[in-house]
Amino acid sequence: MTMSLRTFNPTAMTITADTASERAYLPKPFKMKNKLLLADAGYPDFEFFADVERHNGFYIVRGAKSLNPRVVEAKNGKGRILPKLAGMKLKDITRRTNRAEILDLKVHRGKQEFRVVRRWFAEEKRFCIWLTNLPTEAYSADDIMAIYRCRWQVELLFKELKSHTNWQRFATAQKAIVDGLVWASLLAVIIRRSTALQIMPSVSLFKAAKNVDVWLLPIFECICHRAWSEITEKLDWAICYITRNAPKSQQRKSKKDITLDGIYARLNA
Repeated sequence: MTMSLRTFNPTAMTITADTASERAYLPKPFKMKNKLLLADAGYPDFEFFADVERHNGFYIVRGAKSLNPRVVEAKNGKGRILPKLAGMKLKDITRRTNRAEILDLKVHRGKQEFRVVRRWFAEEKRFCIWLTNLPTEAYSADDIMAIYRCRWQVELLFKELKSHTNWQRFATAQKAIVDGLVWASLLAVIIRRSTALQIMPSVSLFKAAKNVDVWLLPIFECICHRAWSEITEKLDWAICYITRNAPKSQQRKSKKDITLDGIYARLNA
C-alpha cells in the first residue's frame, strides 16, 4: 500500500500472496519527482533508490541489520565531525569504538553514495538505521528520525482496516469474493475518512472509525433509498456526532514532537 500523508488516504494498493516481494510494488521512480517516500525495512532496493534520485525524488527507508557500507564521512547527532570513523565499515562501529548515541554518516556501497542515520536504543540494546538522500544541510539526523515516524500512519490505517472494517476474517475461501470484499472495505475507509475530514479537519480518524454505524450508515441509507428529504438531517447529526466524539486528544508537551501534527509544525517552523 502507498498512503498519502497529505490526504490521509491510500493512493495505491495491490493484493498479493504473503510470499510476494514488496519491492515489486514500490512507486515508479518517474512519479517521485519532488516527493518523499517513507518505507519499512522490507523495501530497500538500491537500484530503485538511484532511479528515484535521478528523477529528483527523495526517500527515507529503514535499513536492515545486514547493511554494511563503508563510511566516507561521520558526524555525531550534534554535527561534530568524527574523523576516526572515516573508512570504517558500518558494522565495525560498535558501542566500544564510538559512544555517540546518534551517528549521521555519508557512506558508499559499490559506486552508490547515500546517507545513513544510526541511533542506539539503550533500553532495547540495539541500533536502528535509516537510509536517505535528504541533504544534511537542510535536514538534521533528528529531522530524519522525526519524519520517519510519520510512516506509522500506514500501520494505523491497517489497524483501522482490520479492527473496524471486518478484515479479521472472511466467511469464504473463494479468491474472487475475498478480493472484492477487500476492495469494498478499502473504498469504505476512503469514504469514511474523506467525510470525517470534511466535517472536522482536526478529527481523530481512529475515533471516527469506531462508531461508523452511528454517523455514516444513516447517510448511506438515505442515499440508497433516495430519501433526499432526510439526508440534511442525517448530515447535521453526523457533524454533531463527529464534533463531540472524535476530536484529537490533547497531547502533552512531551508527546507533541512525535505526533504527525507536531512533526509537521516542527518542519514548517
